Amino acid sequence: MGKAKLFGTIGKMALGAVAPDVLEQGTKIVNDQLEKRKDYLKIPDVKLLDVEKATAVIDKYNFNHSEVPVKADLHYADALPNTIVKMEPKGNTSVSPNTFVKLYYIDEQTLIDSQLLAQEAESKKALKKQKTQDQIHNVLETTSSVSANIGKKLHLKKDKKTNYVKSQEKQLNVE
Repeated sequence: MGKAKLFGTIGKMALGAVAPDVLEQGTKIVNDQLEKRKDYLKIPDVKLLDVEKATAVIDKYNFNHSEVPVKADLHYADALPNTIVKMEPKGNTSVSPNTFVKLYYIDEQTLIDSQLLAQEAESKKALKKQKTQDQIHNVLETTSSVSANIGKKLHLKKDKKTNYVKSQEKQLNVE
């Protein structure tokens, strides 16, 4: 019997001996997880709801929760004041009934600060765009200036067909 065949036979024997135990352990783990998750609830998504309505919905499902104010951020510039803008865990996920829920809301001052941040970002973006356009314009002007100077140094003139020829060669052909 060759080495490969011997190892194959030993492997099959070992797998036959181990496979039932592995299968039994895997089945036990899956069943434990299913048993653990049978009481899970789908947490409602309360983003964009008023704080009072959102807390009422979360209370209805008997989740422990807290309301946490958010810090000013560009993403909240279009939000409505006193609304939920984020939640942990995310809405529409299945969670244990004893899961603690954090409801992040935006207040009026944070909304104003967020809008100012958005305006600043927009101004920076416009300034960057203008700077880029100015650089492009400068490169185009420099390029045309350099090409004109090269034409002068080489004594090139445009003829009627927009071909460049040396003025001396043109004069030689005319004479």
